[in-house]
Amino acid sequence: MKKIILFLTTAVLLQAGFAFAQEAEFYDDGGAYPFQIGLYPTLQFVPYDQDVTGLRINVIGVNRNMTGVDIGLINQSDESFRGLGLGLVNLSKGDYNGVAISFVNHVNGDSVGIHGIPLLSVYQAINVVHGELTGLQGGWYNQAGSLNGLQGGAMNVSDATQGGQLGVYNYAGSMGGVQVGLVNMAYKDAHGLQIGIFNGAGHFRGLQIALVNQAQTLEGLQIGLVNAVSQKETLPVMVIANWQF
Repeated sequence: MKKIILFLTTAVLLQAGFAFAQEAEFYDDGGAYPFQIGLYPTLQFVPYDQDVTGLRINVIGVNRNMTGVDIGLINQSDESFRGLGLGLVNLSKGDYNGVAISFVNHVNGDSVGIHGIPLLSVYQAINVVHGELTGLQGGWYNQAGSLNGLQGGAMNVSDATQGGQLGVYNYAGSMGGVQVGLVNMAYKDAHGLQIGIFNGAGHFRGLQIALVNQAQTLEGLQIGLVNAVSQKETLPVMVIANWQF
């Protein structure tokens, strides 16, 4: 009974605060409110279609733009986020710039910053940036539309990588930099360094080191037990080393 009374009291206070926020107009010149507290989008101090610049504390919180410190179970920004997000889930339908630390970090737009710490934040299961990521991702599964920086985790995926991927399985559509893992794949082309058990690439320029190295075309050196260059006319498969310049 006491819990029910406490919940109803909280709900009434939040509804009163919601009405006050609409009437008092205590936001700044840019129309952003400095503080947000709420239980879910229809029961929170600042309306979900308004901006917050400052501190947001919530169970499930949704605002248009969020700038500052975000603490809650589910933190969502419908347009953009700038700052520090701490919770179970961080969501941004637009861009996310800053630090995202949670079990799931999902960004529809671009991101500049850190989504966990590679190889250390193993409790972070999923980091996904559909646009361009400039910075770091660390978790069991990391994905970026394009990456300028570093991914570290069990599985790392990027359509285009400029930087590094460290994990069990690394995949890039195209790659410029370093891949280190059990399996490294650069589907289209790559230049730089691959180190693993199996390295695969379309066109590769640089150095591959693994038990098995495979490339469609090669400008560089392969070192391993089996080294294959599919379109090499003479000795396409060699042991210990294979090369083409």
